[in-house]
Amino acid sequence: MTQRALLALVLGVALANYALRVLPLALLRRPLRNPRLVAFVERLPYAILAAMVVPDVFSAETAGDARASAAGFAVALALSLLGRSLPFVAAAATAAAFAVRAAAGA
Repeated sequence: MTQRALLALVLGVALANYALRVLPLALLRRPLRNPRLVAFVERLPYAILAAMVVPDVFSAETAGDARASAAGFAVALALSLLGRSLPFVAAAATAAAFAVRAAAGA
């Protein structure tokens, strides 16, 4: 991949990310009143996290990675069910996975 193509790719991703953050602010001028829509928006970050994590849990190739992935997933699931914040859940799941990998000597 050339530097020009890489720069175009990075700029495209940055533009898409910016658009996804700005569009809701531009389109929603007043607070959401529908309780179902509010509940959907509140749970969306956890759904995105699950969509990113779960495939990696089930596609880990080595035994150490599979145990670490399962530990991270279990911690993330437990903490999210307890209602912890998304950054805390992600950090704790990552720490659990690293701890299991360190204990396995990987």
